[in-house]
Amino acid sequence: MLNHALHIYFCGQEACTPRHSFGPAVRNHYLMHVILKGKGEFHVHGQIFRLKKGDAFLISPDQSTYYVADQENPWEYAWVAFDGYEVSQILESCGFTDENPVFHFQDAEDSELGDHALFENILTLVLQYNHSGRCTLETLGYLYLIFGFMQRSAGTQEKPYERDYLRKACDYVSQNYSYQIKVSDIARYIGIDRTYLYKLFRKELELSPQEYLISFRIKIAKNMLKHTTLTVTEVSYSCGFHDSASFCKCFKRLTGYTPKNYRKSKEAYDLA
Repeated sequence: MLNHALHIYFCGQEACTPRHSFGPAVRNHYLMHVILKGKGEFHVHGQIFRLKKGDAFLISPDQSTYYVADQENPWEYAWVAFDGYEVSQILESCGFTDENPVFHFQDAEDSELGDHALFENILTLVLQYNHSGRCTLETLGYLYLIFGFMQRSAGTQEKPYERDYLRKACDYVSQNYSYQIKVSDIARYIGIDRTYLYKLFRKELELSPQEYLISFRIKIAKNMLKHTTLTVTEVSYSCGFHDSASFCKCFKRLTGYTPKNYRKSKEAYDLA
């Protein structure tokens, strides 16, 4: 099970000799090469992609690939190996698919190394990683910048991914339910308006964002009442309610029990 949203395993840079090749072989993680100079070919799924400076190619886990440098103008590239539970969504937003595992930066031929965001960030990422010898927040930041550049170039930044928005909203609630958050805070965090957020929740969960927030707080409260000796007041504030009176009223409306009676019923009958 992947424990990180995004994690770097290793990275490097190489100026290849003519016809230098690797594969066919498979990897157990994602591996992306950004071409800094020259040309070469990337072979995958029976397709041959002829690539040049500014292009990138992606190797997905358990995917057999082969790549070879050009005879006359062999490529130099930087690479980064990574994985994480957010990777598939990130790559999709950058335009990478099984059918199209390559990225093309159209203006690369007119850019010098270090003079453009794509080259500058991949080179700095390699430098930082090799200096520290591990995946740090700083190296991750440069990888996110690379993906951000690709996302903008692919023209997908403004395309809504409803499930991604919903997941982020639910994640925000799970991390902040104990604070006095409002629906407007959730919408602001995701970067969408309240009306759109409301439509997403009604469509996917058949709940309003406010109803989801309250039901999540009550779920946490039920667990606290069952497994801890916290007082009702402590539980109410721990779950983000203004006071114990509003908590008790909300709890009874959703469960049919007062918090005290629910705790007794749980102990006696282990009710769900």
